[in-house]
Amino acid sequence: MLIALGVATSCKDDDDDEPMLTLQSFMQQAAASDLFEITTGQMAAQKGTMPETRAFGEMLVRDHTMSSSELMTLASQKTVTLSMTLPQDKAQKVTTLNNATGTAFDRQFAQMQVQAHQEAIDLYEKADQDITDAQVQAFIDKTLPVLRMHLDHAEDLEDMTD
Repeated sequence: MLIALGVATSCKDDDDDEPMLTLQSFMQQAAASDLFEITTGQMAAQKGTMPETRAFGEMLVRDHTMSSSELMTLASQKTVTLSMTLPQDKAQKVTTLNNATGTAFDRQFAQMQVQAHQEAIDLYEKADQDITDAQVQAFIDKTLPVLRMHLDHAEDLEDMTD
């Protein structure tokens, strides 16, 4: 029986090798994700050639503005400072997207949204495991289904632009 216990405890998830996500780190990364979605959503609403691109952009602006507002309130309560500028990697993607036009814009936007929402879902799922604060948990539980719905829309849009 001890051998079985030893085998069971040595087969940890690979996630256990990652450092724990802190409240501050999660909130900062979530804020950057929201800002990226709002910025690129505004671009899509204006520059998208397909009605689906424009509608998805409007949805992103609406939903991420709402989650961003909730996150800012929560961060204020937890005395976490959030940046109002995009990190370099996300700013570079915005520049790339800004330089795209026509159907190339729609295609790049869709691809970026798939990647961005996969990353956001990974972040929120890790935070769901690592962060025990009840208010933050409630925010995660409320936001994750929206992120998953956005990923579905982004994948559908990506299929349309291929």
